[in-house]
Amino acid sequence: MALHIEKLDKRDLRKLELFCEIVEQGGISNATVSTGLSQPVLSNQLISLEGSLGVTLCKRGRSGFELTEEGHLVYGYANELSALLSEFASKLNGVQSKLTGHVRIGCLDNTVSLQHNPLTQAIEAFYQLSDAVEITLEVGDFTVLHEKLLKNQLDMMIVVLTEHNTNRFEHVVPLFTEQSCLYARRDRAEQLAARHYDLEGERINIGGYAVETMCQLLALDQYQKIHVVDGWHVESSLMLTRAGTHLSFLPTHLIDNHINHYDLVALQPKRWQFQSQFSVVLKCEEKRLSPAARAFFHTLQSHSQFKSDIQSTSE
Repeated sequence: MALHIEKLDKRDLRKLELFCEIVEQGGISNATVSTGLSQPVLSNQLISLEGSLGVTLCKRGRSGFELTEEGHLVYGYANELSALLSEFASKLNGVQSKLTGHVRIGCLDNTVSLQHNPLTQAIEAFYQLSDAVEITLEVGDFTVLHEKLLKNQLDMMIVVLTEHNTNRFEHVVPLFTEQSCLYARRDRAEQLAARHYDLEGERINIGGYAVETMCQLLALDQYQKIHVVDGWHVESSLMLTRAGTHLSFLPTHLIDNHINHYDLVALQPKRWQFQSQFSVVLKCEEKRLSPAARAFFHTLQSHSQFKSDIQSTSE
């Protein structure tokens, strides 16, 4: 792709900024809310940018919004430029300047009752650094958070990674662990204990990032009539387990912190349990984060369950 541009001015930078926002919001219509500009204005800015570059950046119409090959390249270049400008601004401001900026964080759901989760402590400490910073916190499942990280809608996400996808990210730092056990409703647990925990004929929720671990722990291959339910969401698993119809691996903190433990019992907790490691994953190299995002990242690490390990690694 050959672009004939000798120099960018402020208007070009603004058009590139709006183009990135349109991409990250999934189209011009969605970007009207985040930019505060009308659809015709955004459309004209996009057309003007395409005219300046001499390429078509995206396909838009009834079929939806989709980047062209050139659009993907320009979007990547624009993000690189934005990171360089942020770094340059940070250097100009100096280390004694007032911290300002907006940090966008994503976190897996159902971790609020986990004592080792340092997120709330880190947020409190971060706001104490400056009165000119802001945080947006989004809670969801891995698929949603990962997609938003890739679209530059998040600066970082706190998730559990499997061995298969850990290497896909440039910067991963462990934060805390979570224990999960196999649970049954109390009456069902008593029945299983009487059967010496024979799982033949049981319905068991198996899925999510720990599906291989669950199958290995339960040695499911030895059973002929076990009913494996494909799909593992914490809240749905909790409901099915409370119904007495299913067995499910659930985070121990979710059960222990409820006033009546949902009347659920962990089955052979020393045998049927596993640990999950939560890590903070960055959208890019740490040095390319905005000053505010970098400051929050350091604050989060300082409250990590693995703080001593992180410090020794960095020294």
